[in-house]
Amino acid sequence: MTPRLRHRFAALALVALGLGAAVPAGAATPAESQGPQGRLLVVSLPGLTWSDVASQELPAMEGFFEDAALANLAPRSVSAKARPGNAYLTISAGSRAAGLPSVDGQVLGLTEKRLGAEAQEIFRRRTGVIVDGEFVVLHWPRIVRTNQQHPYDAVLGLLQETLEENGIGSAVIGNADGTDTTSASYERQVGLALADRDGVVARGELGPGLRQEDPPAPYGVRLDTSAAMEEFDRHWGNSASERESGAKVVMVEGSDLARVLDYRSKVSSDRFYELWDSALADSDELFGRLMERVDPEMDSVLVVAPYNLRGSRNLTVAALRTPGGVSGYLKSASTQRAGFLTLVDIAPTVLDVFGVPRPIEMEGRRAEVSPVSLPFVDRVDHLVSSNRASRFRERLLVPTSLAIVLTMALAAVGTVVVLMGRLGARWRRGVAFAVLGTLTVFPASYLARLFSLEDLGLGFYWAFVLAAAAGTSVVASVLGARSKHAYSGLVLVLSMVAGVLVFDVMTGSRLSLGAAFGYSPTGNSRLYGISNYSYGQLATATCLLAAVLAARFRGTTGRAASVGLLVAALIVMGVPIWGSDVGGILAFTPTILVFVTLLQGRKIRWRTVVGGAAATTLAVAAFGLLDLARPAERRTHLGRLIERVMNEGFGPLYSIVERKLVANLQVSVSSFWVATIPLAVAFWLFLVKVQPRSLARVRSRLPTLDVGLASATVAAVLGSLVNDSGAIIAGVAASMLTLSLAYLVLVHSAEERE
Repeated sequence: MTPRLRHRFAALALVALGLGAAVPAGAATPAESQGPQGRLLVVSLPGLTWSDVASQELPAMEGFFEDAALANLAPRSVSAKARPGNAYLTISAGSRAAGLPSVDGQVLGLTEKRLGAEAQEIFRRRTGVIVDGEFVVLHWPRIVRTNQQHPYDAVLGLLQETLEENGIGSAVIGNADGTDTTSASYERQVGLALADRDGVVARGELGPGLRQEDPPAPYGVRLDTSAAMEEFDRHWGNSASERESGAKVVMVEGSDLARVLDYRSKVSSDRFYELWDSALADSDELFGRLMERVDPEMDSVLVVAPYNLRGSRNLTVAALRTPGGVSGYLKSASTQRAGFLTLVDIAPTVLDVFGVPRPIEMEGRRAEVSPVSLPFVDRVDHLVSSNRASRFRERLLVPTSLAIVLTMALAAVGTVVVLMGRLGARWRRGVAFAVLGTLTVFPASYLARLFSLEDLGLGFYWAFVLAAAAGTSVVASVLGARSKHAYSGLVLVLSMVAGVLVFDVMTGSRLSLGAAFGYSPTGNSRLYGISNYSYGQLATATCLLAAVLAARFRGTTGRAASVGLLVAALIVMGVPIWGSDVGGILAFTPTILVFVTLLQGRKIRWRTVVGGAAATTLAVAAFGLLDLARPAERRTHLGRLIERVMNEGFGPLYSIVERKLVANLQVSVSSFWVATIPLAVAFWLFLVKVQPRSLARVRSRLPTLDVGLASATVAAVLGSLVNDSGAIIAGVAASMLTLSLAYLVLVHSAEERE
């Protein structure tokens, strides 16, 4: 084996010991690359949403969007809601990056004065760099240090460096300065997007010459459109010679929009929207004048709204038009969904327009076009609805979680009261009915996404969930009563829990997008595969169902069927085009080994642990190689991480492990799902210490119960350790195990009394 091959296998082995992951769905075609003769205009329109486009008269933008590929942009950086500095630095790095709100707008011309000295003098003192450019980021060293403290490995200035290395010049134009006080205010964060790795902006105009006085406008100033166009013409050019010598990439900011966003806290809501509508109209005029300079036969245009400070987490606008390109939706390997991009995808998309490969350090992936024949209006309506669905999911997660946690606690208390009070079978079956209904809330919350919940509202959602829970409980209760196996009702509900998730993930995870326990672009960093909540449900349900199979079909047949079920669940979790859940692979592979060991009546020993680690390594390697075999632009988090480890060493792996550990700790001390864990332990101790006869009756009819419980516990504990949702996974599993145990002791106790 060659040293390089050994290095690759070592990388795969170490990856298996510490991350949590991603993936699939849908066909798309790459955005058309233009080669060196083309140019790219990037128009930044901060805060612009598709709702604005649908509700406002914006003729220039609408004319462009009609022929472009469109997407909702998740303006995420190191936080779910990016500020200007974070957003433009994320574009600069192609990875999540952090700014310094108090100073990151200080991108000054060389001779502009700050603290009594010229900017170039201050910059040289701070960096030692002799400036070869027109503007400098005064606090670049502080910004770099800030990002070194974040576990995202952002290489600031990587986009500009890559453009320069490929002979592609750039320029940036914009100025959102403004203040109501006597102190100076610099809001030129747009310059960060095309600063190089030294913090120098080579060409453009970011200075006060772009502003003009306008007393009714925010801070009494507005963008001087004529001055901005003069600067644009200087760098863009239209004659053959100007095209050759001018910048190939020019970014222009609709700075009036940025200024209005910054002004929001100083005015009433009504006044803000007056200012916003006016800024939109002015920005549309600027956009129209820019488009007059663009040659659609040769030039590409990328529109992006990199951040949104309008008091919400609405998704923003992204659109791309290339010569010979088609209209439709944009997607990327980061989102795996047509109509969605993330902020980290902007830099790779800029490079792809020129056919320049993305540097391996960039987290994002280039945009691809998913062609559709829908009219422009319908596409915009779809994007508006997608945003509303994403926002609606934020209203579902907490109340649905709280409903399950509270009902689980009441069910446990009810079971204790029934058992201790020796109440009749009717009471026992009544509580058991409620238990099944609570378990059914899990799959019902996904099935509710069959409807447009954002249109129908919370009332419809809860009516559907409760009706589904009640209906399923009736069917399960009748099945349990008529079957010779009292646990049949529970098997039906657990099969529904697992079946809905498996079917959904194998058909593109459409139900999970916007579901309470799924994901949304406004709240999650990935939009495909099995979410952490889903893993907790699927792992617990399959462990218990496997235990039932082993008990129902004794001998080799039962053991083979139960292990086969667990392996099938692992495959669904791990295959890149389905679950793509690296954390699931890491946690569930040793869970299967624990199940097999206990099923054979053996104890867990150190060699079992070593065997589990080896099996997990092989599983991650297998799924990783499967992912690496796919085209680079389709690879999931696992394949992309292995790719980086093979090229950069283990630094990216350490960063991901650190990031997940920090997120794990933060979630584990803040989520009320954690409360289910001590409740579950207390309920188990009650059965073992106070009601051993009730537990013994269940074990006599389901002798493999302890195997299922132990395996599910291992899956939950390991899942909580390797995923960034922390104890939430253990909380989901604890609630399902408690409810399942409560049902089993209730129905078998009722059966015994009869």
